[in-house]
Amino acid sequence: MERARGREQRLVRAVGEVPLLLLSYPRGHHEAAKELERAWLHTLPALPEESAGPYRAMLRLLPTIVVVVMHRENVCGCLGHHHPAGTEGRLTRRLAAELGSTVGEIDLAFEGIRRWEPNPLAALASGATEALRFHAGLLSVMLHELEHLAYPDHTEREVRGTSDTFYGAVMQYLVHGETGMEYGIRS
Repeated sequence: MERARGREQRLVRAVGEVPLLLLSYPRGHHEAAKELERAWLHTLPALPEESAGPYRAMLRLLPTIVVVVMHRENVCGCLGHHHPAGTEGRLTRRLAAELGSTVGEIDLAFEGIRRWEPNPLAALASGATEALRFHAGLLSVMLHELEHLAYPDHTEREVRGTSDTFYGAVMQYLVHGETGMEYGIRS
């Protein structure tokens, strides 16, 4: 059905040493693309250095443009993938040929990310809404896949450790900003 309806694109330009994002998403799913754009343009730059710091150097290693192919779901059930050189889709290959430079590609399964609950008890204890979890999840999974793209030699365990810590920091920032409460469970 997604193929029959077609796809739309949105170019996201951020300030600083971060790549341009070309979001490619199923026609009619503007809300997921807008949420990812908001996370990239507003949340990531607003995070304290101790939260976003681990990703600053990594972002400088990425190509100037990264295509983010958004699907409702991935057939394999994964929340996202990085696409190593040579495995990119037609849009990315065409863009790289037209620009004469390297273009990166990742994919995200936005409905899978919406249902994802990495810290269910912490979210419940803080009163985090589904909207906050989705926003933090989109940013965390995207940065997770971008890290794989920037550091292809890093293991899943290394990358997961960084992204798990980052997700908690983003949730702390968002929950505190919206409710004034702390995120998580403390003993």
